[in-house]
Amino acid sequence: MLGENELVCLFPAQILFFISIDSRWKINDHDVVFWFGDMNYRISHANEQVRKAISELSTVPLHEKDQLRCEMKLQRAFINYSEPAIDFMPTYKFDPYTDNYDTSEKLRTPSWTDRILYHTKRTKVRHNNEKELELIQPIRYTCAKTIKFSDHRPVSGLYLVAIKYECDEKRLNHIREELIRQFDREENDSIPTIDVHPRPPAILFNNIRYLDKVSYSLSIKNIGECSCTCTICPSSMFQPTAPKKMKQSSEEPFFDCLIFTPNSPYFIEIGEEQHIDISFQMKSQYSWLFGKQLNEILILHVENGADTFITLDITLDMGPFGLSLNQFPVSIYDTERKQYIYSPDSKITSERFVEMKNDPPVLYILLIDCLKERRDINLLNIFNSEIQDSIDLIPIRDQIYDHNYNFQNYTSIHLFMILLYLLRSLPEPLISRDVQNKIFLTNNNKTNNRLPTGGSIQSHIPTESCFQQDMTKAVTIIIEQLKSKERNLFLRFLSLLQKLWPTTEQINKFDNDARNVFNVCSDILALSILQEYANQNQRHDFLLACLNEEKKKHVK
Repeated sequence: MLGENELVCLFPAQILFFISIDSRWKINDHDVVFWFGDMNYRISHANEQVRKAISELSTVPLHEKDQLRCEMKLQRAFINYSEPAIDFMPTYKFDPYTDNYDTSEKLRTPSWTDRILYHTKRTKVRHNNEKELELIQPIRYTCAKTIKFSDHRPVSGLYLVAIKYECDEKRLNHIREELIRQFDREENDSIPTIDVHPRPPAILFNNIRYLDKVSYSLSIKNIGECSCTCTICPSSMFQPTAPKKMKQSSEEPFFDCLIFTPNSPYFIEIGEEQHIDISFQMKSQYSWLFGKQLNEILILHVENGADTFITLDITLDMGPFGLSLNQFPVSIYDTERKQYIYSPDSKITSERFVEMKNDPPVLYILLIDCLKERRDINLLNIFNSEIQDSIDLIPIRDQIYDHNYNFQNYTSIHLFMILLYLLRSLPEPLISRDVQNKIFLTNNNKTNNRLPTGGSIQSHIPTESCFQQDMTKAVTIIIEQLKSKERNLFLRFLSLLQKLWPTTEQINKFDNDARNVFNVCSDILALSILQEYANQNQRHDFLLACLNEEKKKHVK
Protein backbone atom coordinates (compact mmCIF):
# COMPACT_ATOMS: atom_id res chain seq x y z
CA MET A 1 0.00 0.00 0.00
CA LEU A 2 1.10 3.54 -0.67
CA GLY A 3 1.64 6.01 2.12
CA GLU A 4 -0.49 9.17 2.30
CA ASN A 5 2.39 11.35 1.01
CA GLU A 6 3.17 9.08 -1.93
CA LEU A 7 2.21 9.81 -5.50
CA VAL A 8 2.48 7.09 -8.15
CA CYS A 9 1.30 7.24 -11.78
CA LEU A 10 1.63 4.05 -13.81
CA PHE A 11 1.70 3.79 -17.60
CA PRO A 12 1.72 0.59 -19.67
CA ALA A 13 4.94 1.46 -21.53
CA GLN A 14 7.39 0.98 -18.64
CA ILE A 15 7.27 4.68 -17.64
CA LEU A 16 7.00 5.61 -14.00
CA PHE A 17 6.58 9.13 -12.66
CA PHE A 18 7.24 8.82 -8.98
CA ILE A 19 7.27 11.47 -6.23
CA SER A 20 7.52 10.34 -2.62
CA ILE A 21 8.51 11.66 0.78
CA ASP A 22 10.82 9.10 2.42
CA SER A 23 8.88 6.37 0.65
CA ARG A 24 9.83 2.83 -0.41
CA TRP A 25 8.26 0.81 -3.20
CA LYS A 26 9.15 -2.74 -4.27
CA ILE A 27 9.37 -3.55 -7.99
CA ASN A 28 9.89 -7.26 -8.82
CA ASP A 29 12.32 -7.88 -5.95
CA HIS A 30 14.22 -4.71 -6.75
CA ASP A 31 13.95 -2.13 -3.96
CA VAL A 32 13.55 1.32 -5.53
CA VAL A 33 13.61 4.17 -3.02
CA PHE A 34 13.06 7.84 -3.69
CA TRP A 35 13.82 10.25 -0.90
CA PHE A 36 12.27 13.67 -1.43
CA GLY A 37 12.15 16.57 1.01
CA ASP A 38 13.85 19.38 2.93
CA MET A 39 17.07 17.80 4.14
CA ASN A 40 18.36 21.06 5.60
CA TYR A 41 21.92 20.64 4.28
CA ARG A 42 23.74 23.92 3.61
CA ILE A 43 26.67 25.29 1.62
CA SER A 44 29.84 25.52 3.73
CA HIS A 45 31.06 28.72 2.21
CA ALA A 46 31.11 32.42 3.16
CA ASN A 47 27.72 34.03 2.65
CA GLU A 48 29.20 36.86 0.56
CA GLN A 49 31.04 34.46 -1.75
CA VAL A 50 27.94 32.32 -2.23
CA ARG A 51 25.82 35.34 -3.15
CA LYS A 52 28.55 36.63 -5.45
CA ALA A 53 28.71 33.29 -7.29
CA ILE A 54 24.92 33.29 -7.66
CA SER A 55 24.94 36.83 -9.06
CA GLU A 56 27.55 35.72 -11.59
CA LEU A 57 25.50 32.59 -12.45
CA SER A 58 28.52 30.49 -11.53
CA THR A 59 27.37 27.80 -9.08
CA VAL A 60 29.72 24.95 -10.09
CA PRO A 61 32.33 25.90 -7.41
CA LEU A 62 29.56 25.82 -4.81
CA HIS A 63 28.84 22.13 -5.48
CA GLU A 64 32.16 21.20 -3.83
CA LYS A 65 31.00 22.98 -0.66
CA ASP A 66 27.55 21.40 -0.63
CA GLN A 67 27.28 19.58 2.71
CA LEU A 68 25.00 16.79 1.44
CA ARG A 69 27.28 15.88 -1.45
CA CYS A 70 30.31 15.96 0.83
CA GLU A 71 28.61 13.64 3.34
CA MET A 72 27.53 11.25 0.58
CA LYS A 73 31.05 11.24 -0.90
CA LEU A 74 32.48 10.32 2.51
CA GLN A 75 29.71 7.68 2.85
CA ARG A 76 28.48 9.19 6.10
CA ALA A 77 24.93 9.72 4.87
CA PHE A 78 22.63 8.29 2.20
CA ILE A 79 25.05 5.53 1.29
CA ASN A 80 24.51 4.18 -2.27
CA TYR A 81 21.98 6.93 -3.02
CA SER A 82 22.30 8.96 -6.22
CA GLU A 83 21.30 12.45 -7.28
CA PRO A 84 21.28 14.03 -10.75
CA ALA A 85 23.53 17.00 -11.44
CA ILE A 86 22.20 20.26 -9.99
CA ASP A 87 21.99 22.98 -12.62
CA PHE A 88 19.58 25.31 -10.82
CA MET A 89 20.20 28.05 -8.28
CA PRO A 90 19.97 27.43 -4.52
CA THR A 91 16.35 27.01 -3.47
CA TYR A 92 16.55 28.46 0.05
CA LYS A 93 16.09 30.96 1.69
CA PHE A 94 14.03 33.59 -0.18
CA ASP A 95 12.04 36.57 1.02
CA PRO A 96 8.44 35.41 0.31
CA TYR A 97 6.89 36.76 -2.90
CA THR A 98 10.27 37.97 -4.19
CA ASP A 99 13.38 36.70 -5.98
CA ASN A 100 15.58 38.09 -3.20
CA TYR A 101 17.58 35.76 -1.00
CA ASP A 102 17.14 36.23 2.75
CA THR A 103 17.43 39.89 3.82
CA SER A 104 16.33 39.35 7.44
CA GLU A 105 18.62 39.88 10.42
CA LYS A 106 19.80 36.24 10.20
CA LEU A 107 20.85 36.75 6.56
CA ARG A 108 20.98 33.01 5.89
CA THR A 109 23.40 31.65 3.32
CA PRO A 110 21.60 30.49 0.15
CA SER A 111 21.66 26.66 -0.09
CA TRP A 112 20.22 23.61 -1.82
CA THR A 113 18.17 22.36 1.12
CA ASP A 114 15.44 20.66 -0.95
CA ARG A 115 16.64 17.50 -2.70
CA ILE A 116 15.52 14.31 -4.41
CA LEU A 117 17.69 11.20 -3.97
CA TYR A 118 17.09 7.73 -5.31
CA HIS A 119 18.46 4.27 -4.58
CA THR A 120 18.08 0.74 -6.00
CA LYS A 121 19.83 -2.54 -5.26
CA ARG A 122 20.44 -3.19 -8.95
CA THR A 123 21.48 -0.50 -11.40
CA LYS A 124 20.38 -2.35 -14.55
CA VAL A 125 17.60 -4.68 -15.59
CA ARG A 126 17.27 -6.94 -18.65
CA HIS A 127 14.36 -6.06 -20.92
CA ASN A 128 12.59 -8.93 -22.76
CA ASN A 129 15.67 -11.10 -22.24
CA GLU A 130 17.52 -8.89 -24.68
CA LYS A 131 19.52 -5.83 -23.70
CA GLU A 132 20.01 -4.40 -20.26
CA LEU A 133 18.49 -1.05 -19.38
CA GLU A 134 19.33 1.41 -16.66
CA LEU A 135 16.78 0.80 -13.95
CA ILE A 136 16.46 4.50 -13.19
CA GLN A 137 17.22 7.24 -15.73
CA PRO A 138 16.86 10.88 -14.56
CA ILE A 139 15.11 12.98 -17.19
CA ARG A 140 14.69 16.33 -15.48
CA TYR A 141 15.79 17.75 -12.12
CA THR A 142 14.80 21.37 -11.54
CA CYS A 143 13.06 23.89 -9.29
CA ALA A 144 9.90 25.95 -9.79
CA LYS A 145 11.09 29.55 -10.07
CA THR A 146 7.61 31.05 -10.37
CA ILE A 147 6.20 29.69 -7.08
CA LYS A 148 7.13 32.38 -4.55
CA PHE A 149 4.68 32.23 -1.63
CA SER A 150 7.17 30.23 0.49
CA ASP A 151 10.76 30.89 1.50
CA HIS A 152 11.66 27.68 -0.43
CA ARG A 153 11.54 27.05 -4.16
CA PRO A 154 9.89 23.66 -4.83
CA VAL A 155 12.12 20.99 -6.38
CA SER A 156 10.83 18.40 -8.84
CA GLY A 157 12.25 15.38 -10.63
CA LEU A 158 11.18 13.30 -13.59
CA TYR A 159 12.61 9.78 -13.91
CA LEU A 160 12.32 6.91 -16.35
CA VAL A 161 12.16 3.60 -14.48
CA ALA A 162 12.41 0.28 -16.32
CA ILE A 163 10.18 -2.25 -14.61
CA LYS A 164 8.62 -5.63 -15.20
CA TYR A 165 5.09 -5.18 -14.08
CA GLU A 166 1.73 -6.58 -15.02
CA CYS A 167 -0.73 -3.70 -14.99
CA ASP A 168 -3.59 -4.09 -12.47
CA GLU A 169 -6.31 -1.98 -14.12
CA LYS A 170 -8.60 -2.13 -11.11
CA ARG A 171 -5.89 -0.92 -8.74
CA LEU A 172 -4.70 1.62 -11.30
CA ASN A 173 -8.21 3.14 -11.54
CA HIS A 174 -8.49 3.18 -7.75
CA ILE A 175 -5.19 5.03 -7.43
CA ARG A 176 -6.17 7.46 -10.19
CA GLU A 177 -9.48 8.26 -8.48
CA GLU A 178 -7.77 8.77 -5.14
CA LEU A 179 -5.23 11.08 -6.74
CA ILE A 180 -7.94 13.12 -8.49
CA ARG A 181 -9.79 13.57 -5.20
CA GLN A 182 -6.57 14.53 -3.46
CA PHE A 183 -5.68 17.04 -6.19
CA ASP A 184 -9.17 18.55 -5.97
CA ARG A 185 -8.83 19.00 -2.21
CA GLU A 186 -5.41 20.58 -2.56
CA GLU A 187 -6.59 22.84 -5.37
CA ASN A 188 -9.56 24.03 -3.32
CA ASP A 189 -7.28 24.66 -0.35
CA SER A 190 -4.98 26.74 -2.55
CA ILE A 191 -7.78 29.12 -3.63
CA PRO A 192 -7.61 32.33 -1.54
CA THR A 193 -10.85 33.04 0.31
CA ILE A 194 -11.69 36.29 2.09
CA ASP A 195 -14.51 37.64 4.22
CA VAL A 196 -15.33 41.34 3.78
CA HIS A 197 -17.08 43.46 6.40
CA PRO A 198 -19.45 45.27 6.09
CA ARG A 199 -21.18 42.96 3.64
CA PRO A 200 -22.16 43.85 1.08
CA PRO A 201 -19.58 46.66 0.99
CA ALA A 202 -21.32 49.87 -0.13
CA ILE A 203 -19.73 53.33 0.09
CA LEU A 204 -22.38 56.07 0.31
CA PHE A 205 -21.26 59.69 0.72
CA ASN A 206 -24.22 62.13 0.61
CA ASN A 207 -24.20 65.93 0.25
CA ILE A 208 -20.44 66.29 0.38
CA ARG A 209 -19.39 69.91 0.60
CA TYR A 210 -16.21 71.35 -0.79
CA LEU A 211 -13.24 70.73 1.58
CA ASP A 212 -15.14 67.93 3.36
CA LYS A 213 -13.21 64.74 4.00
CA VAL A 214 -15.32 61.66 4.66
CA SER A 215 -14.25 58.08 5.36
CA TYR A 216 -15.47 54.51 5.07
CA SER A 217 -13.91 51.59 6.97
CA LEU A 218 -13.49 48.20 5.35
CA SER A 219 -12.24 44.97 6.92
CA ILE A 220 -10.79 42.04 4.94
CA LYS A 221 -10.18 38.72 6.69
CA ASN A 222 -8.33 35.78 5.14
CA ILE A 223 -10.51 32.74 5.91
CA GLY A 224 -8.84 30.45 3.37
CA GLU A 225 -6.05 27.89 3.62
CA CYS A 226 -3.37 30.01 1.95
CA SER A 227 -2.10 33.58 2.03
CA CYS A 228 -3.67 36.04 -0.40
CA THR A 229 -2.93 39.30 -2.19
CA CYS A 230 -5.66 41.93 -2.70
CA THR A 231 -5.83 45.18 -4.67
CA ILE A 232 -8.56 47.80 -5.17
CA CYS A 233 -9.24 49.52 -8.48
CA PRO A 234 -12.24 50.99 -10.35
CA SER A 235 -14.14 48.60 -12.59
CA SER A 236 -13.56 50.84 -15.63
CA MET A 237 -9.80 50.39 -15.20
CA PHE A 238 -9.81 46.73 -14.17
CA GLN A 239 -7.46 44.45 -16.08
CA PRO A 240 -7.76 40.82 -14.93
CA THR A 241 -4.34 39.97 -16.36
CA ALA A 242 -2.63 42.99 -14.80
CA PRO A 243 -4.71 44.34 -11.89
CA LYS A 244 -1.76 45.99 -10.15
CA LYS A 245 -1.27 48.83 -12.64
CA MET A 246 -2.69 51.30 -10.16
CA LYS A 247 -1.03 54.43 -11.56
CA GLN A 248 -3.37 54.41 -14.51
CA SER A 249 -6.29 54.58 -12.10
CA SER A 250 -5.52 58.24 -11.37
CA GLU A 251 -7.03 59.00 -14.79
CA GLU A 252 -10.42 58.40 -13.12
CA PRO A 253 -11.23 61.70 -11.33
CA PHE A 254 -13.28 60.21 -8.50
CA PHE A 255 -10.65 57.50 -7.91
CA ASP A 256 -7.94 60.14 -7.74
CA CYS A 257 -9.97 61.79 -4.95
CA LEU A 258 -10.07 58.54 -2.94
CA ILE A 259 -7.35 57.86 -0.39
CA PHE A 260 -6.70 54.29 0.73
CA THR A 261 -4.98 53.88 4.09
CA PRO A 262 -2.85 51.84 3.85
CA ASN A 263 -2.33 51.69 0.09
CA SER A 264 -2.85 48.45 -1.81
CA PRO A 265 -1.69 45.80 -2.57
CA TYR A 266 -2.51 44.03 0.68
CA PHE A 267 -0.71 40.79 1.62
CA ILE A 268 -2.85 38.91 4.14
CA GLU A 269 -1.69 35.74 5.86
CA ILE A 270 -4.02 32.88 6.86
CA GLY A 271 -6.39 33.96 9.63
CA GLU A 272 -5.17 37.55 9.62
CA GLU A 273 -7.28 40.67 9.02
CA GLN A 274 -6.57 43.86 7.07
CA HIS A 275 -8.37 47.10 7.99
CA ILE A 276 -8.64 49.78 5.30
CA ASP A 277 -9.89 53.36 5.58
CA ILE A 278 -11.27 54.73 2.31
CA SER A 279 -11.42 58.54 2.39
CA PHE A 280 -12.88 60.93 -0.16
CA GLN A 281 -12.04 64.60 -0.65
CA MET A 282 -12.93 66.45 -3.85
CA LYS A 283 -9.98 68.08 -5.63
CA SER A 284 -10.17 71.49 -7.22
CA GLN A 285 -8.99 70.33 -10.63
CA TYR A 286 -12.15 68.26 -11.01
CA SER A 287 -14.48 71.22 -10.54
CA TRP A 288 -16.35 70.26 -13.72
CA LEU A 289 -17.83 67.41 -11.65
CA PHE A 290 -19.14 69.70 -8.90
CA GLY A 291 -22.86 69.39 -8.31
CA LYS A 292 -22.98 65.99 -9.99
CA GLN A 293 -23.56 62.50 -8.67
CA LEU A 294 -20.72 60.03 -8.96
CA ASN A 295 -21.52 56.33 -9.27
CA GLU A 296 -18.94 53.62 -9.78
CA ILE A 297 -18.06 50.09 -8.77
CA LEU A 298 -14.71 49.39 -7.16
CA ILE A 299 -13.26 45.91 -7.50
CA LEU A 300 -11.54 44.31 -4.56
CA HIS A 301 -9.44 41.93 -6.60
CA VAL A 302 -8.12 38.76 -4.95
CA GLU A 303 -5.26 37.24 -6.90
CA ASN A 304 -6.28 33.70 -7.99
CA GLY A 305 -9.49 34.05 -5.98
CA ALA A 306 -13.00 35.47 -6.18
CA ASP A 307 -13.34 39.25 -6.47
CA THR A 308 -15.64 41.43 -4.34
CA PHE A 309 -17.56 44.38 -5.79
CA ILE A 310 -17.82 47.63 -3.80
CA THR A 311 -20.51 50.11 -4.86
CA LEU A 312 -19.54 53.78 -4.66
CA ASP A 313 -22.21 56.52 -4.65
CA ILE A 314 -21.24 60.14 -4.02
CA THR A 315 -23.43 63.26 -4.23
CA LEU A 316 -21.68 66.63 -4.20
CA ASP A 317 -23.02 69.90 -2.83
CA MET A 318 -20.33 72.37 -3.83
CA GLY A 319 -22.25 75.60 -3.17
CA PRO A 320 -20.43 78.52 -4.81
CA PHE A 321 -17.27 76.42 -5.27
CA GLY A 322 -17.06 75.15 -8.81
CA LEU A 323 -19.47 77.76 -10.21
CA SER A 324 -18.37 79.78 -13.21
CA LEU A 325 -18.41 83.56 -12.78
CA ASN A 326 -21.53 83.80 -14.94
CA GLN A 327 -23.44 81.39 -12.70
CA PHE A 328 -23.35 83.83 -9.79
CA PRO A 329 -26.07 86.49 -9.43
CA VAL A 330 -25.22 89.84 -11.02
CA SER A 331 -23.15 92.02 -8.70
CA ILE A 332 -25.10 94.85 -7.03
CA TYR A 333 -23.53 98.15 -5.97
CA ASP A 334 -25.13 100.34 -3.29
CA THR A 335 -24.43 103.91 -4.46
CA GLU A 336 -25.43 105.48 -1.11
CA ARG A 337 -23.25 103.28 1.09
CA LYS A 338 -20.70 102.91 -1.68
CA GLN A 339 -20.30 99.19 -1.25
CA TYR A 340 -21.16 95.96 -2.99
CA ILE A 341 -23.99 93.86 -1.57
CA TYR A 342 -25.15 90.33 -2.20
CA SER A 343 -28.65 89.87 -3.59
CA PRO A 344 -29.99 86.64 -5.07
CA ASP A 345 -32.67 88.71 -6.80
CA SER A 346 -31.41 90.14 -10.07
CA LYS A 347 -34.43 92.49 -10.40
CA ILE A 348 -33.52 95.75 -8.70
CA THR A 349 -36.12 98.51 -8.51
CA SER A 350 -34.42 101.14 -6.35
CA GLU A 351 -32.15 103.62 -8.10
CA ARG A 352 -29.61 103.43 -5.30
CA PHE A 353 -28.77 99.87 -6.36
CA VAL A 354 -26.92 99.46 -9.63
CA GLU A 355 -26.29 96.22 -11.49
CA MET A 356 -22.59 95.85 -12.27
CA LYS A 357 -22.85 93.28 -15.04
CA ASN A 358 -19.18 93.47 -15.99
CA ASP A 359 -17.91 93.05 -12.45
CA PRO A 360 -16.97 89.69 -10.90
CA PRO A 361 -19.28 88.11 -8.28
CA VAL A 362 -19.77 90.00 -5.03
CA LEU A 363 -18.20 87.16 -3.06
CA TYR A 364 -14.84 87.65 -4.80
CA ILE A 365 -15.02 91.45 -4.59
CA LEU A 366 -15.77 91.51 -0.84
CA LEU A 367 -12.99 89.05 -0.07
CA ILE A 368 -10.39 91.02 -2.05
CA ASP A 369 -11.54 94.43 -0.71
CA CYS A 370 -11.48 93.17 2.87
CA LEU A 371 -7.92 91.89 2.41
CA LYS A 372 -6.80 95.18 0.83
CA GLU A 373 -8.16 97.19 3.74
CA ARG A 374 -6.34 95.14 6.34
CA ARG A 375 -2.85 95.14 4.83
CA ASP A 376 -1.71 92.57 7.41
CA ILE A 377 -0.85 89.59 5.20
CA ASN A 378 2.62 88.12 5.18
CA LEU A 379 2.86 85.66 2.27
CA LEU A 380 5.69 83.69 3.86
CA ASN A 381 3.65 83.33 7.03
CA ILE A 382 0.55 82.13 5.16
CA PHE A 383 2.36 79.34 3.30
CA ASN A 384 4.39 78.15 6.24
CA SER A 385 3.58 74.45 6.63
CA GLU A 386 2.76 74.79 10.34
CA ILE A 387 0.30 77.61 9.63
CA GLN A 388 -1.30 75.62 6.80
CA ASP A 389 -1.78 72.59 9.05
CA SER A 390 -3.50 74.70 11.71
CA ILE A 391 -5.97 76.53 9.44
CA ASP A 392 -9.60 75.45 9.76
CA LEU A 393 -11.56 76.78 6.78
CA ILE A 394 -14.78 74.88 7.48
CA PRO A 395 -16.50 77.71 9.46
CA ILE A 396 -15.87 80.35 6.77
CA ARG A 397 -16.81 77.83 4.08
CA ASP A 398 -20.15 77.13 5.80
CA GLN A 399 -20.80 80.85 6.12
CA ILE A 400 -20.21 81.28 2.38
CA TYR A 401 -22.65 78.42 1.69
CA ASP A 402 -25.24 80.44 3.66
CA HIS A 403 -24.47 83.56 1.53
CA ASN A 404 -23.26 85.46 4.57
CA TYR A 405 -20.39 87.60 3.29
CA ASN A 406 -19.53 89.44 6.50
CA PHE A 407 -15.92 88.36 7.00
CA GLN A 408 -14.84 90.67 9.81
CA ASN A 409 -14.58 87.84 12.36
CA TYR A 410 -12.03 85.87 10.33
CA THR A 411 -8.30 86.37 10.09
CA SER A 412 -6.68 87.55 6.88
CA ILE A 413 -5.10 84.13 6.42
CA HIS A 414 -8.55 82.51 6.37
CA LEU A 415 -9.81 85.05 3.86
CA PHE A 416 -6.81 84.71 1.57
CA MET A 417 -6.87 80.91 1.55
CA ILE A 418 -10.63 80.68 0.88
CA LEU A 419 -10.13 83.14 -2.00
CA LEU A 420 -7.49 80.85 -3.50
CA TYR A 421 -9.79 77.85 -3.12
CA LEU A 422 -12.54 79.71 -4.94
CA LEU A 423 -10.18 80.55 -7.80
CA ARG A 424 -8.84 76.97 -7.96
CA SER A 425 -12.36 75.54 -8.12
CA LEU A 426 -13.45 77.57 -11.16
CA PRO A 427 -14.53 75.14 -13.93
CA GLU A 428 -12.32 77.09 -16.31
CA PRO A 429 -9.08 78.75 -15.10
CA LEU A 430 -9.31 82.49 -14.64
CA ILE A 431 -6.97 82.65 -17.62
CA SER A 432 -8.96 80.27 -19.82
CA ARG A 433 -7.38 77.36 -21.62
CA ASP A 434 -8.18 78.89 -25.00
CA VAL A 435 -6.32 82.06 -24.09
CA GLN A 436 -3.39 80.07 -22.70
CA ASN A 437 -3.24 78.08 -25.92
CA LYS A 438 -2.93 81.24 -27.97
CA ILE A 439 -0.14 82.58 -25.80
CA PHE A 440 1.90 79.65 -24.51
CA LEU A 441 1.72 77.51 -27.63
CA THR A 442 2.63 80.49 -29.81
CA ASN A 443 5.58 81.32 -27.59
CA ASN A 444 6.63 77.66 -27.50
CA ASN A 445 6.76 77.52 -31.30
CA LYS A 446 8.82 80.68 -31.48
CA THR A 447 11.34 79.60 -28.87
CA ASN A 448 11.84 75.92 -29.66
CA ASN A 449 9.38 74.70 -27.03
CA ARG A 450 10.72 76.97 -24.31
CA LEU A 451 9.13 80.10 -22.93
CA PRO A 452 11.33 83.05 -21.98
CA THR A 453 12.92 82.13 -18.69
CA GLY A 454 12.58 85.59 -17.12
CA GLY A 455 13.65 86.19 -13.55
CA SER A 456 14.37 83.33 -11.18
CA ILE A 457 11.59 82.39 -8.79
CA GLN A 458 14.05 82.87 -5.96
CA SER A 459 14.67 86.47 -6.93
CA HIS A 460 12.62 89.63 -6.51
CA ILE A 461 10.06 90.94 -8.99
CA PRO A 462 12.13 91.44 -12.12
CA THR A 463 12.48 94.69 -13.91
CA GLU A 464 11.30 94.93 -17.51
CA SER A 465 14.79 94.24 -18.80
CA CYS A 466 14.93 90.86 -17.04
CA PHE A 467 12.15 89.43 -19.17
CA GLN A 468 12.24 88.86 -22.86
CA GLN A 469 9.85 90.92 -24.91
CA ASP A 470 7.63 87.91 -25.74
CA MET A 471 6.55 87.33 -22.13
CA THR A 472 5.73 90.99 -21.54
CA LYS A 473 3.68 91.00 -24.72
CA ALA A 474 1.96 87.77 -23.60
CA VAL A 475 0.66 89.44 -20.43
CA THR A 476 -0.75 92.36 -22.39
CA ILE A 477 -2.41 90.11 -24.97
CA ILE A 478 -3.92 87.88 -22.30
CA ILE A 479 -5.49 90.81 -20.45
CA GLU A 480 -6.96 92.10 -23.70
CA GLN A 481 -8.49 88.74 -24.61
CA LEU A 482 -10.14 88.06 -21.26
CA LYS A 483 -13.89 88.51 -20.90
CA SER A 484 -15.00 91.47 -18.84
CA LYS A 485 -15.75 89.64 -15.58
CA GLU A 486 -12.60 87.53 -15.79
CA ARG A 487 -10.49 90.60 -16.66
CA ASN A 488 -11.84 92.66 -13.76
CA LEU A 489 -11.34 89.82 -11.28
CA PHE A 490 -7.87 89.14 -12.66
CA LEU A 491 -6.80 92.77 -12.26
CA ARG A 492 -8.27 93.01 -8.76
CA PHE A 493 -6.41 89.87 -7.74
CA LEU A 494 -3.12 91.14 -9.22
CA SER A 495 -3.58 94.44 -7.45
CA LEU A 496 -3.96 92.57 -4.16
CA LEU A 497 -0.85 90.45 -4.82
CA GLN A 498 1.13 93.57 -5.66
CA LYS A 499 0.40 94.97 -2.19
CA LEU A 500 1.42 91.71 -0.52
CA TRP A 501 4.54 90.94 -2.53
CA PRO A 502 7.85 91.23 -0.63
CA THR A 503 10.13 94.11 -1.51
CA THR A 504 13.56 93.61 -3.04
CA GLU A 505 15.20 94.34 0.30
CA GLN A 506 13.06 91.75 2.06
CA ILE A 507 13.74 89.09 -0.52
CA ASN A 508 17.50 89.67 -0.36
CA LYS A 509 17.36 88.85 3.36
CA PHE A 510 15.58 85.51 2.85
CA ASP A 511 17.34 82.47 4.22
CA ASN A 512 17.01 79.06 2.52
CA ASP A 513 13.85 78.16 4.43
CA ALA A 514 12.21 81.44 3.53
CA ARG A 515 13.16 81.01 -0.13
CA ASN A 516 11.64 77.51 -0.17
CA VAL A 517 8.40 78.85 1.29
CA PHE A 518 8.47 81.67 -1.26
CA ASN A 519 8.78 79.10 -4.08
CA VAL A 520 5.75 77.23 -2.75
CA CYS A 521 3.85 80.50 -2.44
CA SER A 522 4.65 81.50 -6.03
CA ASP A 523 3.57 78.14 -7.41
CA ILE A 524 0.26 78.12 -5.52
CA LEU A 525 -0.56 81.67 -6.57
CA ALA A 526 0.24 80.85 -10.20
CA LEU A 527 -1.94 77.73 -10.00
CA SER A 528 -4.85 79.82 -8.71
CA ILE A 529 -5.12 81.65 -12.04
CA LEU A 530 -3.74 79.08 -14.52
CA GLN A 531 -4.55 75.85 -12.65
CA GLU A 532 -2.34 73.01 -13.96
CA TYR A 533 -2.76 73.69 -17.65
CA ALA A 534 0.63 75.34 -18.22
CA ASN A 535 3.86 73.78 -16.96
CA GLN A 536 5.51 75.02 -13.78
CA ASN A 537 8.08 77.27 -15.45
CA GLN A 538 5.41 78.86 -17.60
CA ARG A 539 3.22 79.51 -14.57
CA HIS A 540 6.03 81.10 -12.59
CA ASP A 541 7.25 83.29 -15.45
CA PHE A 542 3.74 84.41 -16.23
CA LEU A 543 2.94 85.35 -12.62
CA LEU A 544 6.14 87.38 -12.27
CA ALA A 545 5.51 89.13 -15.57
CA CYS A 546 1.97 90.03 -14.46
CA LEU A 547 3.21 91.45 -11.17
CA ASN A 548 5.86 93.41 -13.03
CA GLU A 549 3.19 94.97 -15.26
CA GLU A 550 1.15 95.94 -12.21
CA LYS A 551 4.26 97.38 -10.61
CA LYS A 552 4.84 99.65 -13.64
CA LYS A 553 1.25 100.87 -13.47
CA HIS A 554 1.63 101.83 -9.81
CA VAL A 555 4.85 103.63 -10.57
CA LYS A 556 3.11 105.65 -13.30
